[in-house]
Amino acid sequence: MKALKSGIVFAAVAAVAAMLAGCMPDPVVCSEVFQLGEGDCLYTKYNIWYTDPQDISCLNIQQGTFIPIGTEIEPIGTDYWTQRIRFRDKEGKEYAIHYNDGYRITSMRNYIEYTFTTEKPEKLFEGIQPKALSRIRRGEVVPGMTQKEVLLAYGPPPAARTPDLQNETWIYWVTPSETIRLIFRGDTVRQILNINL
Repeated sequence: MKALKSGIVFAAVAAVAAMLAGCMPDPVVCSEVFQLGEGDCLYTKYNIWYTDPQDISCLNIQQGTFIPIGTEIEPIGTDYWTQRIRFRDKEGKEYAIHYNDGYRITSMRNYIEYTFTTEKPEKLFEGIQPKALSRIRRGEVVPGMTQKEVLLAYGPPPAARTPDLQNETWIYWVTPSETIRLIFRGDTVRQILNINL
């Protein structure tokens, strides 16, 4: 009887595991997302902030230091269970972005597409004036900057707070509990508000 119960429990666990395995999406493979060929490189598409390189928030919370825009990276892999996107820079330092589709309201694949690029940094910076480029490289946004320049400096705002880039207001996290609001007139930042005061 004990052997029968053990067999039933084992069969139930195996069935649940098989069912879950069938429901799990395939891991996202960066080389497939970008159709990378031999010798192709990937770069960061904006500055990526972190305090712990192994637990980078997909909200791009502007604390600590950052991986500069245009940094060449090598994908390591993605993990559905831990929701991590792993990669390393040319010096071999490893990073992991903790992806959360509830904040980004997009698939991991789409998030990867707008976080990394095959475009070389000089292509990303085409048409950017030297003063604005200097600010972007320092991770700064100030009134007068264009939407393109903001995207290069801060990345896209999380869709949970800014569902449409056509909005005149974009919201970014500066700490895990504090946000700033960028107010645009047309294509230009007119005002930056700390909305936590």
